[in-house]
Amino acid sequence: MPTTAKFRSALTKLPRQPGVYLFKDDTDAVLYVGKAKSLKPRVRSYFQRSASLDPAKRVMVNRVADLEYIIVDSEIEALLLESTLIKKYRPPYNVIFTDDKYYQYIRLTLKDDFPRVDTVRRITKDGSRYFGPFTSNYALKQTLKLLKRIFPFRSCTEPADRLCFDARLGRCLGHDFGPNSRQRYADVIRGLIRFLEGDVTSTLRDLKQEMQEAAAKREFELAARLRDRVYAIQKVVAEQKVVSTKLENEDYLGLARVADLTTVVVFQVRLGKLLNRSTVMLQHTEGTSDTDVLASFISQYYAQSTDHPRTVVTRLLPTDSTTLGRALQLRIEAPNRGRRRKLVRLAESNAKDYLERKQREWLSKEARAKLGLAELQHALLLTEPPDRIECYDISNVQGTNAVGSLVVFERGLPKKSDYKKFRIKTVAGANDYAMLQEVLKRRFEGHSPPPRESGDRGRDTAKPRGGVAKRQEGWENPDLIIIDGGKGQLNASLVILRNLRISIPTIGLAKREEEIFRPGQKDSIKLSKDSEGLFLVQRIRDEAHRFAIGYYRKRHGTATTTSLLDEVPGIGPTTKRLLLQRFGSIEHIRAAEDAVLEELIGKKRTELLRQYL
Repeated sequence: MPTTAKFRSALTKLPRQPGVYLFKDDTDAVLYVGKAKSLKPRVRSYFQRSASLDPAKRVMVNRVADLEYIIVDSEIEALLLESTLIKKYRPPYNVIFTDDKYYQYIRLTLKDDFPRVDTVRRITKDGSRYFGPFTSNYALKQTLKLLKRIFPFRSCTEPADRLCFDARLGRCLGHDFGPNSRQRYADVIRGLIRFLEGDVTSTLRDLKQEMQEAAAKREFELAARLRDRVYAIQKVVAEQKVVSTKLENEDYLGLARVADLTTVVVFQVRLGKLLNRSTVMLQHTEGTSDTDVLASFISQYYAQSTDHPRTVVTRLLPTDSTTLGRALQLRIEAPNRGRRRKLVRLAESNAKDYLERKQREWLSKEARAKLGLAELQHALLLTEPPDRIECYDISNVQGTNAVGSLVVFERGLPKKSDYKKFRIKTVAGANDYAMLQEVLKRRFEGHSPPPRESGDRGRDTAKPRGGVAKRQEGWENPDLIIIDGGKGQLNASLVILRNLRISIPTIGLAKREEEIFRPGQKDSIKLSKDSEGLFLVQRIRDEAHRFAIGYYRKRHGTATTTSLLDEVPGIGPTTKRLLLQRFGSIEHIRAAEDAVLEELIGKKRTELLRQYL
């Protein structure tokens, strides 16, 4: 049991009320977040000699140096707070979702006269209706794309009195102010809600009826649009698998574990039809039982879910399933036989297949990266394979909006958390050599790599000064520096590295012939075209180029759109975006007829534009 006075004091003051507790180490880092119906007996149970803990928790208990707790009013509040704190701190002894970002939700702004549909990452009490979470960004985009084909809802941020692009195409009723416009739009939103709740059949029935009525009135253009929406829904219905005739709302969970990888597949059954499948990867599950993993997953997943089923079905009952179900207002069941057991097995089969594919994919990437690093070591005469590689690139057009990029690969794989962007500050005109020198100086100025001892790979941290680098403490020393370019770029880079007394193997990679240049060597190195070493340096160089180009385009786009339009009073970001989407450039805006501009942004703004442009 931890012996610090601070911990003992906190342990004696624990109340017998529901709440959340946080175990911390001697650096005040959060090790574990837990919930309790009664804090005092739950927390003290970890430190009793008779405590039955899994191996990971036994290790954790020996690291605990401090305790913090938060009292709440109920178990459900404790559950929600626990989920929030786990996402905030990502403790090493909690089972957590691999994706540390908040999941996305579809939001309907019901308080608006013409509610909009958009996506958010957090739920707030703003009177809106939320659907989710969506664990896949691709699935979310496909859902929104389908919804837009079926329902002419408002998804833009334009003022209600100004037509958006979709409204001009008849795909948005959010700017309709004719007779009964609000009622028609309210019908659209009701249909959208029913559809997202899984009631596809009634939506299809209503659209068919509207289509027939439009055809009877000889409103053939409207009937054609409704027909297209009917076809879109019919395709969805055809793809849905009917798993029950009892119209249940249930989720079926499939847990799979391969080595240290864990995933859960969720089959969402709504009104008896299998509507969706979500796949969630989990971390920190080593040494944790299946029942505890399921309990952690259910508490975190359904604490943030807006589409609660009545029942969650799984092969094993999670730890303390009764309390968990009561807190989440769910029934958690583990059927022994029949149709529901078959669906659970199907979910588990999907989870296992997903994990095996991921494992093969990662092993393949790691194996190829390892081979590539070994080939680079041999070709560049390095003492060992370069574990950390940094690559630098410059992007500009005739010196304007110049930027630099730094990308990092560790063990042959990208480490995007260490990527850095540099806005060139001291170089005027098109001088790539000087720009590279500025970037390298800002990266390395103020530190030189420590001398390497036997067995030391130079993993000591560095704290550079200046530019972007000063905001990132703990920079590691690379084992290899790649400069995007030939001898000229390499020699310019070496000048600044030598001035800073940086002694790190550095090469240049020329794109034309994929030649590798080394300092002091007249002849270049040309790796075999099927070499994994060549594939690796190409991938690193292309990633640096992509990263630099992306930053350049962002800066260039900002510069070109802020020069004139931002000077016009009354022209805000929304109007500016509308103009550029329609005309593409200032020149085309100047050439546009007044009538076209007035229809788009109004007469007053058109007059202002003419004065300034």
